Amino acid sequence: MSTTLKALGVEVLSFTKSRQEEAVHTQSSLRITPFLRIDSETFDWSTIIAKPELISIKGKKHESYVNAETMEEDLLQGEAQWPYAENSLYLFSSLSPFRLSLLQTLSSQKLVNFMRLITIINVAAVCAYDYQSRIESEDYERNRICTTLEIVCNTLFGLECLGQIIVQGFVFGKNTYLKSWWNIANFATFISTWAILGHINSSNQLVHILRVIRIFRALRLIQDSKTLKKQLDAFIGSFQRLGPILVPLLFVVLYYSIIGLHLFMGVTEYRCRETPEPEDGKWIAVEDIKHLCGIWDCPEDTYCGSLADHGLPRDLQENRYEQFGFGFIRFDDFFYSLFVVFTFLTIIGWSGTTFMFWRAMTTYVTAFYFVSLIFILAYLLSNLLLASFYESFMVLSSIKQNKNSDNEQEALENEIKKKKQQQMMTRLQQLNDQKNNQKRVKKRKYEVSLYYEEEEQENDILGEKFKKFQHFSNLIVKSNLFNYLSCSMILISTIVIISDHHSISDEIYENLLIVDFICIIYFIVELIITIWGIGMEQFKEIIDIFDTLVILSQFILIVVLFFLDENVIINYNNYVNFVKALKMLRLMKFLYIARIFYSISVLARCLVQTLLKIKDLIFLFVFLIIITSLFGQELLAYKVRFEELPNGELEISHSNEGISAPINYEGFGNALMAATNVFYNEEWHITMFIHAQKIWVSILYHIISILMGQVLFVRLFLAVFLNEFCQQLKKIEQEIKPINFLLHGKKVLNFLVQFIKKRRRSKIHSQAQLQQQINPQPRSSANPARVSMFHNLNGIKLQRLPESTHNELLDQKVQTPSNIFCTLIGLQLANKESMIDPLKKEDKPTEKNTDKQNHPEEDHIQDHNIDDHQHEEDVDHDSSQEDHLKSPDEPSHPVQGKNINKRTQQKSIRKTNSERTLFIFAPESDFRQLVTTLVTNIYFRIFNFTLILLTCIRIALLSPLEDPNSDLSYVLQIGYIFLTVFYILVILLNCIAFGLYKTEKSFFRQSVYNIFSFAITIVDLITLIFDIQHPLSKFITSLRILQFIQIGAVFSQNIAYAQASLLNAFTQMIQLAIFCIIILSIYGIFALKILKGTMYYCDAYDAENKEHIKTSTDCYDYGGSWINQILTFDTIFSSILTLFCVATSENWIPLQIQAWNAVGINRQPISSNNRTFSVYFQIFFFLGFLCLLNMFIGLIVNAYQEAKMKAQNLHLLDETQREWFQIKMQIYTMKPLVKSQKPENALRKLLFFMVKQKYFKIFWLVIIFRADENYKNALDVINDIFVSIFAFEILCRFFAKEKHLYFKDISNIVDIIAIWWAIANLFIKNKDDYNFYFKRISNAISVAYQLQRNYRIVKRFNNLEKLFSSIFSVIPNALSMLFIMFIFLFIYTTLGIDMFAFIRTQTSLNGWDQHFRKFSTAMFALIKVASSESWWTIMIDTLHEQSPNYACNYMSTYEDFLVYGFNGCGTPYAYLYFISFHIIFSLMILNLLIASVLVAYEEHVKSEESAVSKYQLNDVLSLWRNYDPEGKGFINYKDFWKLSSEIAIIFGVAQDDLLDVNNKKNFLKVLNIPIYESKESNMLCYKFHDVILSLTKISVTLKYGVTNLEPTDKIIQQKLLAQLGDLQRKDLMNQFTPTSFNSGDMVAIIYIQKKFRLWKKRVQVLREGGDVKAIYNEMSDLKNMIKKQLELEEQQEKQN
Repeated sequence: MSTTLKALGVEVLSFTKSRQEEAVHTQSSLRITPFLRIDSETFDWSTIIAKPELISIKGKKHESYVNAETMEEDLLQGEAQWPYAENSLYLFSSLSPFRLSLLQTLSSQKLVNFMRLITIINVAAVCAYDYQSRIESEDYERNRICTTLEIVCNTLFGLECLGQIIVQGFVFGKNTYLKSWWNIANFATFISTWAILGHINSSNQLVHILRVIRIFRALRLIQDSKTLKKQLDAFIGSFQRLGPILVPLLFVVLYYSIIGLHLFMGVTEYRCRETPEPEDGKWIAVEDIKHLCGIWDCPEDTYCGSLADHGLPRDLQENRYEQFGFGFIRFDDFFYSLFVVFTFLTIIGWSGTTFMFWRAMTTYVTAFYFVSLIFILAYLLSNLLLASFYESFMVLSSIKQNKNSDNEQEALENEIKKKKQQQMMTRLQQLNDQKNNQKRVKKRKYEVSLYYEEEEQENDILGEKFKKFQHFSNLIVKSNLFNYLSCSMILISTIVIISDHHSISDEIYENLLIVDFICIIYFIVELIITIWGIGMEQFKEIIDIFDTLVILSQFILIVVLFFLDENVIINYNNYVNFVKALKMLRLMKFLYIARIFYSISVLARCLVQTLLKIKDLIFLFVFLIIITSLFGQELLAYKVRFEELPNGELEISHSNEGISAPINYEGFGNALMAATNVFYNEEWHITMFIHAQKIWVSILYHIISILMGQVLFVRLFLAVFLNEFCQQLKKIEQEIKPINFLLHGKKVLNFLVQFIKKRRRSKIHSQAQLQQQINPQPRSSANPARVSMFHNLNGIKLQRLPESTHNELLDQKVQTPSNIFCTLIGLQLANKESMIDPLKKEDKPTEKNTDKQNHPEEDHIQDHNIDDHQHEEDVDHDSSQEDHLKSPDEPSHPVQGKNINKRTQQKSIRKTNSERTLFIFAPESDFRQLVTTLVTNIYFRIFNFTLILLTCIRIALLSPLEDPNSDLSYVLQIGYIFLTVFYILVILLNCIAFGLYKTEKSFFRQSVYNIFSFAITIVDLITLIFDIQHPLSKFITSLRILQFIQIGAVFSQNIAYAQASLLNAFTQMIQLAIFCIIILSIYGIFALKILKGTMYYCDAYDAENKEHIKTSTDCYDYGGSWINQILTFDTIFSSILTLFCVATSENWIPLQIQAWNAVGINRQPISSNNRTFSVYFQIFFFLGFLCLLNMFIGLIVNAYQEAKMKAQNLHLLDETQREWFQIKMQIYTMKPLVKSQKPENALRKLLFFMVKQKYFKIFWLVIIFRADENYKNALDVINDIFVSIFAFEILCRFFAKEKHLYFKDISNIVDIIAIWWAIANLFIKNKDDYNFYFKRISNAISVAYQLQRNYRIVKRFNNLEKLFSSIFSVIPNALSMLFIMFIFLFIYTTLGIDMFAFIRTQTSLNGWDQHFRKFSTAMFALIKVASSESWWTIMIDTLHEQSPNYACNYMSTYEDFLVYGFNGCGTPYAYLYFISFHIIFSLMILNLLIASVLVAYEEHVKSEESAVSKYQLNDVLSLWRNYDPEGKGFINYKDFWKLSSEIAIIFGVAQDDLLDVNNKKNFLKVLNIPIYESKESNMLCYKFHDVILSLTKISVTLKYGVTNLEPTDKIIQQKLLAQLGDLQRKDLMNQFTPTSFNSGDMVAIIYIQKKFRLWKKRVQVLREGGDVKAIYNEMSDLKNMIKKQLELEEQQEKQN
């Protein structure tokens, strides 16, 4: 059988060779002919299908199991095996007919679909169950129906379970029923469902547990869907990737929990009390003051104190309010502390917790504790979870992948063989059927009666007309004009829709409705023409189907309004206008096809394609929310009731009567909303605390839900979204190319230029003709008064040019029209003297007049030279070009010579001026050289850095609340003057040294920051001269801190990458922001149509009249004020702003409550009037937060990766070379370790022996582990003992090891600080001289230092250390981003203080927790805004202006503050301030942090999974220390062979492969390691990096078979070598001298050395009179060995 046939996997049994070749050719080309003719016999492919025995699949015979359709035949013939237990329930064997028929029944698709329907009915019954019967004695009819349906469905499920048990077996055997987790869930739900027969309020807890278990029935829907099941299995399987993150995460949570325990234990009992001391064993807290006290002083006539200080038991009811977390937010024991720290993982309520505790504990310590916790948990480790999911889509090792490619390719080929054979057979069947159909059609055609011929002719005529009209419609649809018109109508319709707003006049509104109706009619006509013209092609893409549905919705609306006898055109019904507003969705089609908005079109396509790609995951997302809501409904529905207090707060009701919480699980809709909030991380903790006051299972339910839903699944969703979005972005950018506006602009410009030239030429020509008619002259005479000098060339006959003239023509650089003209004039002057004579006869006045007349002509001539107008430097040509102006006979033409000298002189002056700085200082100037030396000095840069630092300190100290006449203000003003003078001096010196702009090294071209600094200095100078006190000048000055980014980029590459990525992604971010605004406007218009004008409410009225206020008139009647909310849907702009706050805020539920409380225009809101609006917000949050905002992350990730790759030149390499280069970078960053030497002193030697003992180390690890439990008061004494033991251990290490080695380890330094602090803390806590807060802080710091010693345990276990390495790998990137974050926080903090310092105290800006009166508190407020927690509430407080319900004063100066105090009004500029801060900081800087974490984690994982992992390199580093104990970085050539063999073992390469003793010389030649010579011992050595790099490279080559590790381009090699050269250690190179030899010369060097030693030994023996025969024999053996080596090399060369 031929090779090709084997490749196809087809074996022909009865064909001859010729037939085989023909069949193989047909099959391999996949162009199957209808039939083959063999021996004059037609061999139809139907014969093959009818006789399958002619073809057999050849391949590896695999074990096949029974098929339900052919099971009896397969089992009897032995062609398949029974897949389940041989005996089922000890009754049915594998050959039982009943069992076989039951298998066939259960495997039928009809039964599967039926059970799927039963599952849907069962889940619907569970959803429809009304749990209100828990609080009412009677049961509802609906519940009885639902229970009946569940019982019937469960009975059917039980029969199915029984059938599957009979078929598969129950427990014992192969593939039995209970060996599948899905079957276990099904069986458990079948058993537990019978619990619904019991009473819902049963006191038996088992009944409630079984009712909860039955909810797992909903998983059956996932089980029956292969797609959803695959997605769920992938989600569960992804948990195994979380090990490297969850262990460090748990460690950090425990670490902060213990520290918080020692810092905040018992502080939640410090409340403002009614009396100075307890009375009658009670000390009542003031209920109206819902704050802790201590640092914050209680109001007058109240007293701060704790029950524990007086030995009273804790009152659990006094902190039951929301401000105290309903009593759950406290650090009184370890478990509560652990719970509080866990909530920070999701950034939920962290600011409220901080505000709660920093009133009772030192403010700055509390702020540092919680801010560091939120940064590490929420922004670092939480994003590491995202990175771990994201990393699963990466190719970790290209080198390893190359190794496995052969096996994978072989497996793939086998799979392709099978699929090819199957496809071939399917195709043959299709071709055979098609052929038979053609025969039947042909036969039917001939059987048609002549009776129908006339009718057919008539149909043909109608068909031709139809085709013509269809063709005409097709031309219309595909014309550009039609597309332009459609896009224009979409834009017109959009403008009409968004023009609607609250308080619009009726006349304008009616006109808008008329235009809107015209647009609807056009859209319907457009759809008809489109479908008529192109047919089903209209639905080839999902966006076309979506667009068609939008237009059909308008048609259906018109039909419905017509039959309902409603006004179709002018209709004021909000819901009708809502349906009309659906046309706004056509804007997506416009963005999808409009290439004029290329970037936005690409983003729209990316979003649509990404959502389509992950639609299965979206379905699973929705399904998990439904399951979570069902569990919440079963566990918590109607379990807790509340009573509303007069102040609007809720209190637990102890009876079944009462109201529900705003977010509850009472009813499927409410439960679905509450579960969605858990997945969205939206105020779930409030819902948890409210229910947990009465039922503890609420905490368990919400913690499990938040872990599985928000922490894990949502991050998996984001990882998949980011990966798919980045892929689609690259793919679509390659498929769709932008419109070249520059090219089109040039074409339009050229057309306009040519048109203008044509007009001017025609005008000049007409003027010349007119002048010729007036003054006719002979054609042969030269007329100097002619208008255009081009006419002088018409009668010229060009003679043969001299050779020199030809050379001059060839030397011209640019042959512009003016140059050609000048050349021709020169030729005319040289060869046509008759034409020059009239010019010579003219007198001087005539010459002047002629020159004057020729000026416009020259201008006209220059108009033809477009390049001269575009490039000014082309006007000044070289002298060779200017020589063309001269005649060969007249080299010294007076006019031309004068022009040439003038141009040469100007060019020389310009060149001299360009070399001079400030037009004064020449390069050779001594003063300029001195200034250059000064400017480039390192101390000058430090001076500049100091100036910027002082400027930042000055700005931070400035405050509008500071008296302008105070000493501080005076000092700051004087400092401002001096700093400005110094900045001017710095800029002046830089301009003298480098120039301002002209040269490449000039001050402005060195960096953008220099231009920035120059502009700021100009503003500072103007501010000082004109004494400007505007906050804008201070804001501009504060921008100097941005220069720290430039300085930081010098010291940290991560900052440089971040800076480059921000600049690269800035344009894309702006375009994405525009795209997001469009999406927000589309979505916001729907709410505008329904909710405009409905957000008004009555304020400042008597609470007793609340029930009487229904309308705005009632509000005024009862003395209230009719006030509108600030965030509304009254206009399209306010709708966009409100939705932006929803998408970017953590606490958006109040905005949702405003919407569902709305009743109508001029109507008082009613609580929960229409809760269906929650669906609007829930869907939008998915689209806005999970999709749109994460597109920003995708762009930043791409930009950061590109910036980093370009900075490291990795974009020039392929994947394999990139991985190898990163391995090289790891090698070059390694430094040889220094081995501890045994001390000579006896005492130190004893301590050294103790420290190095294994059992000694284990003892310290046990002691360290015990120290974690020192949080209990009963263990204080034990803790003191442990501190003493730690001190002894540290002293042992200190005296045992050498000092330079001991302090080289940072952990030792931390240990010394920790033990000294712990010893000091022993004295502090026993002294009464120190206050409570100092003792707490000291104890917490001592505990923190002691807990960090647990990392020594981690370092002793390699697996644990690998887990923690993921955190340490991202910390440098995170710190760099933290540096950039602080810079932008500083800028906005200073601006915020100037804008909002005088604002009146309100709900959010309460003057203590949040305000802009002090730098530190203002920065903390912005940190809260950056975390997206209720940031819009702060913005609202800064927007309030004078109104009937808000009294304030407009203040701008310190004098106003003295008069009015803190009673200032807000400003509309707060919109710009907060939105710009949120976009720049939250969407860009924080996303840049996420991008840096993702990239750093990717590099970390790749370094672990690469061909040479970092752990292998660490082992190599430890191995090197044995041969280089002093860490000099060089190794003796004698030790090289042993080191090579040990490195081979580390890299997993066989020693025989790496060290072939018979081929050592060739091996050394391949390594090619440079040889160095020690200056001390003259010993030949190899350098550390050279040895490790060469051995690593050859190990990778031998192990994985990869040879193309290095790029072939020499320029790329030089760039990479320069980059690696910066990483090499250069401090020890002075001790070694490089030689011209490499490792390939080592054999010859060893031979020479050995021969020299033998000669030296022979001389010594001769001097001593001994026998030298043995020495000669040794030398002879050495010669023979070398001779054999040479012969072996010659043989190898001949073979090659």
